[in-house]
This record gives sequence, structure tokens and C-alpha cells, in this order.
Amino acid sequence: MTTSAPVASTAPTERTAEPDDSKPTTTTTKKAGGGGGGATTTTTAKQATPAAKVESLSVVKKPSCPVQGTQDAPFSSPGEPVVIAWKVTGAPGAAIAVDNPSVYGGYGSDYPASGQLELSFPCEGTSGSTTHTYTVWPQGAKSSPKTITVSARNNP
Repeated sequence: MTTSAPVASTAPTERTAEPDDSKPTTTTTKKAGGGGGGATTTTTAKQATPAAKVESLSVVKKPSCPVQGTQDAPFSSPGEPVVIAWKVTGAPGAAIAVDNPSVYGGYGSDYPASGQLELSFPCEGTSGSTTHTYTVWPQGAKSSPKTITVSARNNP
């Protein structure tokens, strides 16, 4: 009499997908075997998440330096602040630094992933212009900042 070896069959794969792509996906495979029941194998793998990055960083409102009136030119003006806007993807928020692009979140690290911020624009009292640098990082991603430099003409 001839005996044949049992043939293994694979049951359909069950897949549980999480709504958030950063959570693990679980795959369960059931194999039927001859003579003693089947075995179940569960594999959990983390799905790839998009890399955190600063999509955009821009100046929404340009600053101006104050004008100090003199006897010959009595006109005065207080100056205007700068308004910056940003959009971060792949992170829950943003970190910002002012005039210190090498210090992650030097101005704070709990800003929303996209937004605007009005900042005072201190000017020097000399001729020429004043420049300030604004840096935005995705929250928790210290290696992918974006920096802009903004200038305004001094009015001594």
C-alpha cells in the first residue's frame, strides 16, 4: 500500500489595518496540517511613515524699523513686526528658533504643524539694515530645519 504525505494548505490571510499609518500592521496566517491540527503565525510590522520635513517657511508680513523724528524731520513711526508662516508634515508640530539656527527650538518647540507667528523686529540704531534669522524644524526632527533671513532698513 502506498502512503502519500499530507499536503499543507494555507488559509486566507487576515489583515488588521490601523487607521494611523504609524501604527503596526498585524498579519495572521493559519496553516492546516495533516494529523495534528494547524499552526498559527502572527507577524507584526511597522508601516513606513513619511519623513518629517518643513514644507514651507515664508514671510507673511515684512517688518520695518522705527523712524525717530528730528527737528529737521519731525515725522516718527513705531516700526512693524515680522510675521512668518510655516507648514510641517510628518510631525505633530513645529519648533522655532530666532537668530540662533543651531539651537533646536530656541524660541519654543510646541507650535502647531502649520501656523503664523508675529515677532517683534528689534532694529539697530545705525545706518544700513538689521537682519534676523528664523528657523523652523518639524517637532522632534532636529536634522531637517528650514531657515529664512529677513532684513529691514534702519532709520537712525
